[in-house]
Amino acid sequence: MYIYHFKRKNMVGDKLIPLNKLKDIYPEAYNEHVKKYDGREKLLKKRVPILDCLWNDVLHFSPINPQLILDVYNREDLVPESRKGEVFEVYKIPIQRLPEELTICFQSFNYDFDKFDPVLNKFWEFKLDEYKELLKVPEKQIEVWHNDKKAERVLFWFSHIMHILSKTEVDVTNCEVIQCK
Repeated sequence: MYIYHFKRKNMVGDKLIPLNKLKDIYPEAYNEHVKKYDGREKLLKKRVPILDCLWNDVLHFSPINPQLILDVYNREDLVPESRKGEVFEVYKIPIQRLPEELTICFQSFNYDFDKFDPVLNKFWEFKLDEYKELLKVPEKQIEVWHNDKKAERVLFWFSHIMHILSKTEVDVTNCEVIQCK
């Protein structure tokens, strides 16, 4: 079984490093990666329960191959015009590379953008022997994307799909890199 993480175009080294650590080790790479939080800077101060750290002290992984999401985006005409035809490289990482004691699961159940309720964000312990890779995009996620598009909001690939958060660095040496288009 696998987890997935986008490979950045300016990837440095063979390890995925949490953003806060990246700041000290590779400040130029940090400055580029932190841009994805433009307009959402409050997330950088968000605390992650169970691991007792900041949102940017952990790596964020997906339990679903991003190609499955892109297939839905294409089928449902959700791809922004500016990104049509773009190819994304993604690491396909064996789940065993995550230390169970430094890893948790997160999912937002805030489906109504205008009535955000922090209580609807769920965090729970990660159990390696219970992990299941998602093999299709949940219907609720597709509904959220359509609502976001209709409201002219930015569509986030994994907004309501479970995330795996790990407070560690992950070596991606010998991991398959897949092309999503």
